[in-house]
Parts: sequence; structure tokens; C-alpha cells
Amino acid sequence: MKTTTDIEDLLIWAYRTELPKVPAAPTGPAAHGAGWASMSLFGKLGTVIDDRDVRNVYGVTPDRMATGGPHADALAIDRVVAELDGLHLDVPAGWWPFADMAPADGWGEAGAKVISDALDRLAVPGEDGGLRFKTSPGWLVRKHAMMGTVPDWEAEPIEYRYVRGDNGGHPKWFMKRKVPQTVNGEIIGYNEHEVDGWCASRRRAYPGAYRKMELVPSPVHAACDRAEYEVWHAALTALASMLGESLDAHRATGPARAARPWEPEGRQSRILPSLRGLSMMGA
Repeated sequence: MKTTTDIEDLLIWAYRTELPKVPAAPTGPAAHGAGWASMSLFGKLGTVIDDRDVRNVYGVTPDRMATGGPHADALAIDRVVAELDGLHLDVPAGWWPFADMAPADGWGEAGAKVISDALDRLAVPGEDGGLRFKTSPGWLVRKHAMMGTVPDWEAEPIEYRYVRGDNGGHPKWFMKRKVPQTVNGEIIGYNEHEVDGWCASRRRAYPGAYRKMELVPSPVHAACDRAEYEVWHAALTALASMLGESLDAHRATGPARAARPWEPEGRQSRILPSLRGLSMMGA
């Protein structure tokens, strides 16, 4: 009889209860036998494993009170988690992680710049010209399973307002001014600079001056956090599908959490539709 368990709880069980039953890897060059593959994997994920490291080959601190080895299902789970790193995580067109605060076009150019800045941090161009997330789904799964945490997606309210002066008072005015470029005293062109558009002596804006909008506080970090949450959730969904009925004593379900918990009810959608319907890789 298999126990049906949410994939999130199953991962926490594997990485916090069972895999710590594996002793720390012996030190020295002769100790790199069967555990070297797992150690190499953690090296790829940016974790330094050296002779002084107290972790075992699964990257967790051993439970020195354990009297037996880890459950076979926990070992199988770690093997399948490793396969998640072979997945390509595409960024869908029109990705917008702030449906709880504004529609996709509700922040104008300021909103578009937030997404551009966030994707500069999160993604790289793929061979097909599309964007792919830098974040390793396997690394995210391991990290949060080991810590028993969930990627933070909550964000404080964002104010969409006119850019204000340094003292936080009235909105600022701006204008463009052309500055001549000269060579040997001859004008060869003009550079355009943005300057203060407020005339202090007349206490009014110069003709042609304009105002600009800003988002306070900047939501770039919130966009990055929510992208990580979506990748993590999609990885859990893929993992539950990849495990299928392969475990001896467990059946993975879920995840029970919403794919995008900040979205209004009824508008849930996944960030990585290409992960749907995946079976065990290499099967």
C-alpha cells in the first residue's frame, strides 16, 4: 500500500529526514568513488565541497544519531531531481508577475522597464532566440526542500506616481536640451541631454517640459522573487509527473500550492507550459 503525499512534503521528507542518514563523505582523493557524481553535481550548482565539508554526497548535514540508511524512495527522488537540470525553462511572451497590483499595461513604460531589468538578471538568450531562465530547477527544489521553505513571492504595495524631487515634494519637470559637439571650433553634431524643466524664477515649467512616472518602491526584486517561485512550482509539478508510480512506498501528488498565488482566483496559469506531460527522462 503506497502513501499518497504532496510532492513538497515528500521532498522535505527525503532531504531533511532520510538523506541525512548517509554519513559524510570520507576526505581525500581516494574517497571520491561512488559519491563523486553527486559531489560534481553540487559543484555545478555553485556549492563548494572540499576536504573540510561536513555534508554528505547529497549536500545535507548527516544525522549522526541515525541507526540505518535512507529509504530507497528518498534515493530515487534525488536521482529524479537531478534530471530536472536537463529541462529548458522558457520565459513566455508577455510574462507579467504583478496581476494583483496592475494590468500588464497599467504601469506604462515604467512597468515594461521593470520586466526588462528583471529578465536581464534572470534569463539568457536561448539557441532559438527566446529567453531561458538561468535558475536551475533542481537547485531550487533541493534548496527549499533542505530548508523546508518556499520561495518568497509576497511584495509590498507599489505606488505608480510622478517622479518627485529629492525632498519628496512636488513632481519634477524635465526637458530635453541639445548640446553642440565641436571639433576645432566647428559644430559637428548635437547630443541630447535631459535637464531640469522647471523655471525657478517664474515658478512654472518651461515650454515643452514634461513629467515622468516611477514605481515606488522598485518592484524589480519582487519580479525576480516571483519568477523563482514560478520556476520552483513548475519544477515540483514536473517532478511529481516524472516520479509517477516509480516509488516503492509513496505516490507523489500536487503540488497543492497555487502556481501563481498572487493572481486573482480563476486566472492561474503556469510559467512553463513546455513542462506539462513530461515522463521520466531516459525511460
